Amino acid sequence: HDHSHHLENDGFSSLSLQFDRPFAIRKFQYFLDNQLPESVFRAKGILWFDESPQRHIFHLSGKRFTLEDEEWKGEKENKLVLIGQNIDKDLLRQQIENCVCLPKSDRGRGFGK
Repeated sequence: HDHSHHLENDGFSSLSLQFDRPFAIRKFQYFLDNQLPESVFRAKGILWFDESPQRHIFHLSGKRFTLEDEEWKGEKENKLVLIGQNIDKDLLRQQIENCVCLPKSDRGRGFGK
């Protein structure tokens, strides 16, 4: 039996995202500080940052978040789930997609790989 429709009735919804490219720490920090809507009250994920060899376990509750470092086991990827009330999923998805690093080949021509 599926209980998720009860959540939807109250305007609660979740957004799950997965990327096979790393985030830029700077961009993700900006998202958390300036773009994350107050209507998102829980989030968790496994984050991969371009600048770090570790994987980062992310938990957000209200306005507080924690990041814990661990060794990677298996393929590197970004996985993030956000839970909120009356969230604009398209906007949120776009803002988080903006945190993804450009592929190395797109970052500057003529600088090698």
